[in-house]
Amino acid sequence: MNKKIVVLFVVLAISGCSHVAVEDGATAQYSWVQGSLEATLDQPIAEIDKAARKALRDLKLVGVGGAGDELQGEITGQMATGKKVRVKLKALGSEQTRVRIRVGTVGDKTLAEQIMRRIQQEL
Repeated sequence: MNKKIVVLFVVLAISGCSHVAVEDGATAQYSWVQGSLEATLDQPIAEIDKAARKALRDLKLVGVGGAGDELQGEITGQMATGKKVRVKLKALGSEQTRVRIRVGTVGDKTLAEQIMRRIQQEL
């Protein structure tokens, strides 16, 4: 029984839901899952792709690039510290996109949240 409680606690601690606030007062619900920040935004994938690329460039990441289509995409860049940033996109319909942000090998929640806020500011 004690093992079940410990496992439940670990699962809840790793994959809780939170909110990212944006300057205009809007918020986006997100999840932290296995080192990646995940959110669903009510925007077409093309707009999210454009906003993510601009956000990474504005944050002075180097080597910003990637590929995508109307169903999915990936944008990557590298921070000055050498950490790789990966933004994966998946269309959930014509007006909704899932965004998954991973910073570094094991994930950095604080930096991923900052990137998410910047993407939302660009929309």
